[in-house]
Amino acid sequence: MKYILTDKSDLAAALKARRKELGVTQQTLADFCNLSHNGISRIEVADSDVKLSTLLKMGKILGFKLAIETES
Repeated sequence: MKYILTDKSDLAAALKARRKELGVTQQTLADFCNLSHNGISRIEVADSDVKLSTLLKMGKILGFKLAIETES
């Protein structure tokens, strides 16, 4: 599946949907990413900016990769 993200709300929704699809708890994801449960919760409601390093860690457990595409 491919997501087009235009703001942090889009990212938050995509991360939450993927986590739930895989049955991963917020606590499990938090532990893997060295964050608090509250930190994951804040990311998933777009109340916090997420660092690139955290996104890369999330990608490992949630099975996604990041890509940058230029507009023509």
